[in-house]
Amino acid sequence: MGGATSADYAWLSDRWTDGVGTTVLCITFVRDLSPADALRRIKVIPGTRGDFNVAAYAARGGTVLTDTGWATKYVSNLAEPLSLGTAVAMVFANVEDSDFTYRVNDRLITTFGLYGYRYRYREGDDPDRLLADVRELGLYDAGDGYHEDPIPGALALASRATGVHLSRAHYARPALTGSTDHLMEG
Repeated sequence: MGGATSADYAWLSDRWTDGVGTTVLCITFVRDLSPADALRRIKVIPGTRGDFNVAAYAARGGTVLTDTGWATKYVSNLAEPLSLGTAVAMVFANVEDSDFTYRVNDRLITTFGLYGYRYRYREGDDPDRLLADVRELGLYDAGDGYHEDPIPGALALASRATGVHLSRAHYARPALTGSTDHLMEG
C-alpha cells in the first residue's frame, strides 16, 4: 500500500507519552468527515468542557479525534455512527492494554493487540486485510513477537487504512473540542 511511515507519526506518539516512556492515548482517524460532522455523529457539542473531552482536528482526507476520556474506545455505540459510509481506524494505548481497530461502514474489519501481532488474537471480518502494511511498518515482528514501540507504526497504519493524514501543522491549528462526560455515564 505504501504511504505514511512510523517516522511520520513519532511526533504524535511523543506528544502522548510522559517523561518515563508511558504512552496513554486514544486517537481515531475518520475518513471524509469534517470535525463538526464527526462530533455531531458521536453527540458531542463543540465548545462544552468537562472532566473528559475529545478534540477533533481537521486533517487531509478527514478528521482525527484525540480523546482524553476514551469514550471513542469504551462507549460501544460510538463506532457505528463514526464509521457509517466511511472508514475509521483507532489506536488505543494505556498502561494495561493497547490495540488497533479498523471499521468500514460499521463492519469490524480487524482489531488486534499492538504488542506481538502474530501471536495475539485478531478478529474481524477480514482480520489480516492490513497485513502487508503491518509487516512494512514493523508491527508484525518476525523475531520474538514483541515490538518495543508500536505506537508510531500503529498511527501510520491508521493513516494508511483510512487515507487520513494528520500533520504537525494540522495538529497545531485550533481543534473543535467538546465534553464526552455524558457519554461515559450510564
